[in-house]
Amino acid sequence: MFFLRGAGQQQIWALDLVTREAVQLTSHDERVGTLRRAPGDDRVSYTIDAGGDERHQVWLLEDGASRALTSHPAVVHGLGAWSPDGTRLSLAVNDRDAAHFDLVALEVATGARERVQEGVHEAVAGGWSADGRLLFVQDRNSGDQRPFVGGVAVPRTGPLRATSLRWDGTGLLGLIEHAGWMALCRLDPATGAVEPEYAPEAELEAWALSATGLLATVENDRGFTVLRVGQRGGERAVVALPPGVVSEVTWSADGGRVAIAWSGPGEPSRVFVWEAGRLECVVEVPCALPLTAFGLVQWSSFDGATIPGWYAVPPGPAPAAGWPSVVWVHGGPASQSRANFRPDMQALVAQGYAVLMPNVRGSTGYGRAWMDADDVERRLDSVRDLAAGHAWLVAQPGIDPARVAVMGQSYGGYMVLAAITENPELWRCAIDFYGIGDFVTLLDTTSAYRRAHRATEYGDPVRHRALFDRISPLRHFDRVRCPVLALHGQRDPRVGFSESEAVVAALRARGLPVEFEVFDYAGHGFLRAADRARAYGAVGRFLAEHL
Repeated sequence: MFFLRGAGQQQIWALDLVTREAVQLTSHDERVGTLRRAPGDDRVSYTIDAGGDERHQVWLLEDGASRALTSHPAVVHGLGAWSPDGTRLSLAVNDRDAAHFDLVALEVATGARERVQEGVHEAVAGGWSADGRLLFVQDRNSGDQRPFVGGVAVPRTGPLRATSLRWDGTGLLGLIEHAGWMALCRLDPATGAVEPEYAPEAELEAWALSATGLLATVENDRGFTVLRVGQRGGERAVVALPPGVVSEVTWSADGGRVAIAWSGPGEPSRVFVWEAGRLECVVEVPCALPLTAFGLVQWSSFDGATIPGWYAVPPGPAPAAGWPSVVWVHGGPASQSRANFRPDMQALVAQGYAVLMPNVRGSTGYGRAWMDADDVERRLDSVRDLAAGHAWLVAQPGIDPARVAVMGQSYGGYMVLAAITENPELWRCAIDFYGIGDFVTLLDTTSAYRRAHRATEYGDPVRHRALFDRISPLRHFDRVRCPVLALHGQRDPRVGFSESEAVVAALRARGLPVEFEVFDYAGHGFLRAADRARAYGAVGRFLAEHL
């Protein structure tokens, strides 16, 4: 079994399921990303970028040695699938135009490339059908994917969420929106007809079909995972995993075993193997921290909407004044805080902070209506959800209402900056990891292929200029009262480094206490161990001083 492992700079490892011996197979000075095993043998294709710039190159691991299959450092290579005969790889590549991804078939032995289809904006390369047609999915925004088969668009009547599409021998099967929720559905490439195979009243997140017809499905139950395994079309039993989140399921080549990547709200990552109803942990990641389980909570927002979230307090009795607290906001916004292991949040609890992680409107995992509820002119409704979360938090036993910080990454960084401009009286201090200060400059400086994708979420910089003036925190920094810590990598391809430069300059011009941590070889996140140590060391010192 192959798997990715490592603190930040994750590499490829192999695990012997008999001896339990794990062997590291790659030793790059960069993080290994996507991993694809060849059909019928032990070759592995994978991607790495340079310092988090997301311009991924494709590599091949064969007979213990690695070699680059692409070497175009200015080009993004999205790894798709192996051809059934193991001679080619499908890729989504923006070498023709930086703003648009095309479908390319790469000959593994020779490096020869065939441009199969020209695409528009972001896209995902898929696999080959039995008659040799390639799947290509254009990703127009978080709620709109357009599949193409053999270069021909699959008919549809409107925007459709579609992901994890694969050929199952007779046609296309994948996670497709049905009645507002992601379900396992069959898709007819000729007509666009969608036929549900498994449609629970929850979002399906992953699926895997074995060579023997066993089906594994992963569904999202309020942030927890429900994993079911059994015969396709028949009854499938719930696998008795501990409460937590399954991030991946993969069947063995013979179809008898399924590998499960899992982590829990108070337990680090594990890999389980399920076989004939028996579950066994085969990889367990140790953790030196004392761990605290986060619990599921909820509160009502300004319009009566129920906002879910995750909450934990430090062990032991609260101080006389109450615990100081941190509200952490996820990015996306099409994302979700989950019941998975978060070492950064565990570290905050271990240092004596209560932590609340809300899933405000715009979050995924609760159906399309909730995901779309913050789009364009409704952007600030999610900030009002955050204010309602603050009110819930300070009403809890043992919480000091005067010491609450807000912290977030990427779009969550925008939420931080919006929170301290929209409701400055609520927050004692703020931590902004590579957040959006101004939506106009964001769309000017983000990677070319992301502009149209992001504009469908945030709005058009010309048509919605007045709205952008209203919702961009940088335009309202005269309201800010609290100290701010900003952190940003100079190689960030999503939120330009200039966003944090402008934020810091504007706050300093107003005489506010501002700290700025700059990372010269980091992108949209801090993956290297030294960078993470510096980032979270700065967070710890900042909170100790101001909270």
